[in-house]
Amino acid sequence: MDLHELAFGLFGEYFRKRRAKFSSVREHLLKARIYVPVERWLSNAVLYALISAIAALSIYLLLKSILKVHFSAPLPSDLTSPAELGTAGAFSFPFGFIDFVLMLMVILIAFFSVFFSFYFFPKIKVWERRGRIEAFLPYAIGYISSMASIGVIPYEIFKKLSEMEGSYGEVSMEAKQIVRDVEVLGFDFITALRNLTTLTASLQMKSFLQGAVTTALSGGEMGPYFINAAKQYMEDRRRKYGDFITMLGLFAEFYVVGLVAAPLLIMVVMAIMCFLGSASLATLAAIVYIIIPLGSAGFIFLIGLYS
Repeated sequence: MDLHELAFGLFGEYFRKRRAKFSSVREHLLKARIYVPVERWLSNAVLYALISAIAALSIYLLLKSILKVHFSAPLPSDLTSPAELGTAGAFSFPFGFIDFVLMLMVILIAFFSVFFSFYFFPKIKVWERRGRIEAFLPYAIGYISSMASIGVIPYEIFKKLSEMEGSYGEVSMEAKQIVRDVEVLGFDFITALRNLTTLTASLQMKSFLQGAVTTALSGGEMGPYFINAAKQYMEDRRRKYGDFITMLGLFAEFYVVGLVAAPLLIMVVMAIMCFLGSASLATLAAIVYIIIPLGSAGFIFLIGLYS
């Protein structure tokens, strides 16, 4: 029996009875395309959290014993005064209340760190997939609209899109869900679109698919809807890139002033003051090795956040 089966055998029934309480985890698992039942996922989380807690406790006790052996070595023969004996005895490490508190903290930190890593991992994967889907979505919608403009039926469009993973990435992976629902599970095309609207990680793709479903159910043609949606999404994409370029210009100005010109001026002044003996080299080193690298890392993080 492997660890996964052991975990499910120990904790599966507990989480199965409380499955409704973890509906958000189940939803994130599906959107992240992690095809594991929520009770199995959480059972694994508890088992691995327990293993990590035991491992952390073992490491703590091992370090404790090593320190105790090291500092409890026999005293030198010339250590005879009471003051020296008291100082040497202070290095012994008896197990006490502080150790109990530290052990409890180590266990809790290790357990909850691993458990919540499992708990939030699907949500992080959903966030990553959302970014990848929305990066390709305007171009995929452009492809859909071009196919619709020459009269290809909607289902065949999505089937062709599902075969173009190299060009449209995660959007093609989403289209494969529609093909699976129609050809394997036997759903009709509209029901397959509805299923994908509930399971896609991208709010933009959800809105696009809901519009397609609404258009079909109201008696409209999907082809004109796809063409209009492509125009709208490409316009939004151009506007987003325009705003991003403007933001990059502001960041560049702040970077040049704050982390190029100002530090250079300060370093020149500090170098002169150090030469005259009225300043310390530690301050200059802090500017060069701490402030400038951290500031540059902060600008990289902000640019990545807005990109």
